[in-house]
Amino acid sequence: MNENPDVSANEGEAGEKPQDEGEADIEEFIEILEEHCKNCENEGKYVEAEMAKNRIKELKEQKKQMDLEELLNRQQNENIELEETHILEFNNFNQDWDKRMNAFQVHSSTLIKDLEQKHINKHEEWKEKLGERIPIKFKPSSELLNLRRIQINLAKQKEYKEAHQVQIRSQKLEKEEKARYEEERNGKIMKSEEKLFQQQDNEMEALRKRIIAGENEQKKQRALELERMFQRYQNVKKELENQHKMERIRLEKGQTFDPNASRMSRMSRMSARPKTASSRGGQRSSAKKHRAAAPPSNTGYGRF
Repeated sequence: MNENPDVSANEGEAGEKPQDEGEADIEEFIEILEEHCKNCENEGKYVEAEMAKNRIKELKEQKKQMDLEELLNRQQNENIELEETHILEFNNFNQDWDKRMNAFQVHSSTLIKDLEQKHINKHEEWKEKLGERIPIKFKPSSELLNLRRIQINLAKQKEYKEAHQVQIRSQKLEKEEKARYEEERNGKIMKSEEKLFQQQDNEMEALRKRIIAGENEQKKQRALELERMFQRYQNVKKELENQHKMERIRLEKGQTFDPNASRMSRMSRMSARPKTASSRGGQRSSAKKHRAAAPPSNTGYGRF
């Protein structure tokens, strides 16, 4: 026979109350039932005490399931948050590096165009000074000068026939000397121009090699920092998995735990990431605080 109808009624009402009002009400009701069970024990109401004990066991199991469900939901949210943070960091990393490498390409193209224009100007200057270095007018030989003097003297002496013959010889020799000088001059011009072009080709080749070396250095730095970023993510993910495992074990053993502990620990580790080395000016958004470090300034295009 039920000797405490009020408590039994409260028990019946409270049996449904925890499902409606949550874990806090379950804990409160467990305390009430434990006190009621103790009173029944002291008063020798063992049947009622047994009922209270069984109800306490049911409620504790219900609370444990609620705690487990809450824990699993929170852990799932933390895993999703970690994954989203990593994806955001990865996207920011690629955007930052794409901008740097595009800027490098633009600057490299500018350097090539500037050098090409410099070579054009140098060639124009070379052509302007060509007449000074290699005169167009040839220098007559002593033999030709002598024939000209003889020709003039014969003409003064009215020896026109002989003067004409010397004139023919003089003109023939002059033509030969002009042709020979023109050939020599063209040869010198060609060699001089080839030397200039070779020098310019060497300069352009050296610039292109520096550009390629800079590109390779940036690609290497990008791959290295990407690997570091993924390694940091794997480390944080592994630590979070271990933390979640320990939380589940403690819950199974009935131990209490701080529901914010893993989150605080993870956020602390993530916030310890190295800051980007590229100076952008202005503030970053909160999502970009976990960006991977940008390449050091000596990998940039300023070295050209």
